[in-house]
Amino acid sequence: MKKIIVMFAMVLSGLAFAQESSDNPYIYDTDPNAMELDEEDVYPANPGDAPIDDYIPVLFVVGVALAIAYSKKKKAV
Repeated sequence: MKKIIVMFAMVLSGLAFAQESSDNPYIYDTDPNAMELDEEDVYPANPGDAPIDDYIPVLFVVGVALAIAYSKKKKAV
């Protein structure tokens, strides 16, 4: 029980420090959400086309196949 409490506290402390904004190189002086974003503008709010977008269906099928293979392997043991 003590291990669970310690792990839960570590996760919560990690989440608390994730919102810290000091020394963050990705913070801009101007708010990119306040201005109008064009398609060619690349900000954290508008990353543009990511190359992984083309592979989302393939990754989904591979994930389902791995889940099925793992469940069959676990039933065989």
